[in-house]
Amino acid sequence: MATNIYGDDIHLVTTDASEIYTTIIQQLEQNVGEPLYPGDERRIYGEALVAVFVGLFNKIDDAARQGLLRYARGEVLDAIGERLGVSRLGASPATVLLRFSVDEPLSQNIIIPKWTKVTADSSVYFATDEEAVLKAGAYSVTVQASSLAEGDAGNGYAAGTISTMVDLIPYISKVTNVTMSSGGDIGEQYTDEGDDRLRERIRLAPSALSTCGPEQAYIYIAKSADSRISDVTAVSDYETIQKTLKVYDGEAFLGGSRLMIDTLTVQRDGQDVAFEAAYEDQMLTISVRGDEDIDVTIRRTLEGVVKIVPLLEGGDAPTEDIKEKILEACSAEDKRPLTDLVLVESPVSKMFDIELTYYYEPGKTEAISFVEGDGGAIDQYIAWQTAALGRDINPDRLKWMILHPDDDTVTPFRVDIVSPVFTEVEDTEVPVFSGELTVNSVVKGGVRE
Repeated sequence: MATNIYGDDIHLVTTDASEIYTTIIQQLEQNVGEPLYPGDERRIYGEALVAVFVGLFNKIDDAARQGLLRYARGEVLDAIGERLGVSRLGASPATVLLRFSVDEPLSQNIIIPKWTKVTADSSVYFATDEEAVLKAGAYSVTVQASSLAEGDAGNGYAAGTISTMVDLIPYISKVTNVTMSSGGDIGEQYTDEGDDRLRERIRLAPSALSTCGPEQAYIYIAKSADSRISDVTAVSDYETIQKTLKVYDGEAFLGGSRLMIDTLTVQRDGQDVAFEAAYEDQMLTISVRGDEDIDVTIRRTLEGVVKIVPLLEGGDAPTEDIKEKILEACSAEDKRPLTDLVLVESPVSKMFDIELTYYYEPGKTEAISFVEGDGGAIDQYIAWQTAALGRDINPDRLKWMILHPDDDTVTPFRVDIVSPVFTEVEDTEVPVFSGELTVNSVVKGGVRE
């Protein structure tokens, strides 16, 4: 007997109004023992009940579906998480690096107390995270500060804009932020986005029960370390081996365990050489033409070394304090297998430019704002492209965002993209927009606007 009777969208109780209508009328006719034709007051009464039963059955169906992880929300999702020890992450404050300065060096140290407050606009306040000391003879000292308002309200203050001291300190004449404030996150709030983030961590949680150090376990633990973390990859670390090998009768040999044969490159005098390779019993055999020496480069996984690479919301690289949080969480004695060495590193940036020309119909200048305006297709593409680790740089996605109509939105009818070009991105890399943007718009007929 088939069991896949629900389809992709599971409903545990019938909510189809026509089906409920038919059932009610049939039951009434069966109970009274005769047909009920339109206009019969008994049929009218039954028809009036349909709306009541549709509303009731929808509530029953929704309550039943709340027991399934994919549909649970709010407090019910919290209760499901409790079974696996997963709780909703709270908001995190934005952080920034502040520099406190004096006009002339002094002969004594100046203490910058912890919780010293500064602001840019008397709306959002930042307070130093720890005590800092401006040493005698120095002009300035830097210290990290956090927004007093948790969430993303403190994000986006450009360097040099936070310059008003709320708590005055003798001899300190100036304060300014040397970095843009970032990292503030609203956490896993009771919203669709917050529920989705919590749901994903609940799905990963069973992996953490293993004592063998599975990939998903490290990802779950790392994601739970801070609410600002949006993506994590955990890989076995590797080392790169570069050697010059002798060639005998068209073959060269390299011994060693855990060689990653798919990373092998072979060159002579700096030029790539065609080759065939076989790896068996910890011996790599390389077949080439000619008997000249070859230069080989290959990676080898490091046994017991785990590299964790996190990414923050908005595609930001992790700060040192967040990497420290992840390292502490993943290295705990009840989480980390005894033989594992855990490393936490920032993702490697894979830079890309944008250069394109798009074409639109005469008089349809709305297409310009659709492509180039704030929140337009280009901004959306940059946000999408930089939001995840290992996401290949894909110009086809940019083309789709520019040409794809949304309801009655006016869009270009053609686009030529020079860059980016398709580029594969490894799991430990993240695409980063270089800021190099060249966009031309052409109205149909060849008149450039």
